[in-house]
Amino acid sequence: MKEKNCEELQREVERLKSLLDISLKFGSTLDLQEILNLIMEIAKKTLDAEASSIFQIDEEKRELFFVVATGEKGKEAKTIRIPWGKGIAGWVAEHGKPLLVPDVSKDPRFFQDVDKKTGFKTKSILAVPLIRKGKVIGVAEVINKKGGGEFTVEDTILFEAIAEQAAVAMENAKLYSQLENLFLSSIRAIVNAIEEKDEYTRGHTGRVTEYSLLIGKRLGLSNDEIKTLELSALLHDVGKIGIPDSILRKPGRLTDEEYAVIKSHPLRGVKILEPIENIKHILPGIKHHHERYDGKGYPDGLKGKKIPFYARIIAVADAFDAMTSDRPYRKGLPIEIARKEIEENRGTQFDPECADAFLRELDENPERIEEIIKRGRE
Repeated sequence: MKEKNCEELQREVERLKSLLDISLKFGSTLDLQEILNLIMEIAKKTLDAEASSIFQIDEEKRELFFVVATGEKGKEAKTIRIPWGKGIAGWVAEHGKPLLVPDVSKDPRFFQDVDKKTGFKTKSILAVPLIRKGKVIGVAEVINKKGGGEFTVEDTILFEAIAEQAAVAMENAKLYSQLENLFLSSIRAIVNAIEEKDEYTRGHTGRVTEYSLLIGKRLGLSNDEIKTLELSALLHDVGKIGIPDSILRKPGRLTDEEYAVIKSHPLRGVKILEPIENIKHILPGIKHHHERYDGKGYPDGLKGKKIPFYARIIAVADAFDAMTSDRPYRKGLPIEIARKEIEENRGTQFDPECADAFLRELDENPERIEEIIKRGRE
């Protein structure tokens, strides 16, 4: 009897550790997909299951779709959608109650299409609803107790606690996304107001941002890195707000003195944004986007990999837009010529890795680049 009590106590300790582990993971990333993957991996391990998953509800199409699917057939499962009310997950979503099915072959609610399409053999399921503010927003499942055992009432209680963490993560991500969109919309409005000062550079920031993100994705940047790159690109020319219109809008060639004023805009941008504590991480990209890979750029003459990474990406995007955009003194260059300029200056003006990423995008998705340029000329 004593030995059994010790085993039960150990199981409870392990379960408490699992919940604590999930709580700690929340502070490590803002990426919803990463958080949900972590939560469901912990659920699978703690409940000794072969696989785990989270379904989200598409209210418009009245379907459930996988947002997380762990286990050996997880990748295949993510392509499948389940009609509303169908399957164990559909029943749980519709009724808002947990459901423990020891043998799916004996339950008419089981949706066999998932197993047919993935090749996975489902034997038992424990499914619980994800609920926030009285509304079901998804369903979490663990599948097949290892060793042929059955999920228990205690498993259900623990899984409901885990599911609540997942539901909180999903709600927080939605709120964060709304705040982030509002923030980016405000930034774009400010940038547009700055660009209104010069009809020939109107839309420049948006195009540079699009090109930068294409490069970033080619280089395999994470979601968080893409967000930093986007903000850096959106604000890369914010320092021009302090440049006199007489210089910005001058149709002819600039004097040396005027060009020196133009070259001050990266430092002016940093000075404007420096007091904002939460965006200090984007300042290097703004300050150094006019550095050259060979060290002949400005403001600090940095060379090679000493130039901040985001600045190296923006430099390629910025130069391409400058070449392909119309100016008072010339028409925008054809894509082929601009492409050749980037190719010939990789390793001197441009980071070779960033230049190559953009060149691949130009070669493989020319229509996308042409559309961005076309929008800028309308």
